[in-house]
Amino acid sequence: EDCYFADDFAGFYGRSRFKSNLDNLTAFIVDSDVKLLSLQPEDDDDASDSPVVRSRCLVKLQLGLPWKPVLAWVWGVRHVFDSSGTVIVEHLESWE
Repeated sequence: EDCYFADDFAGFYGRSRFKSNLDNLTAFIVDSDVKLLSLQPEDDDDASDSPVVRSRCLVKLQLGLPWKPVLAWVWGVRHVFDSSGTVIVEHLESWE
């Protein structure tokens, strides 16, 4: 619950709020597809003991509107772990 979730527009703490935000979106989505493009450790430039993994996915969503629009984008997430490397403490999203 102490994980920090952020994107270019907002940031907050708590897995339950993140899940609630996703649940609110599902009413508008009728089909989806996600393809993992890359998943790799990030170089430790800041000399911290916290491991960092960066993921990139191609996301496609079809919206439940009469003309059935499809949205697609590359979604990146920077996952910062605690010093033990077992718990994600930051989930930082970006879009390309």
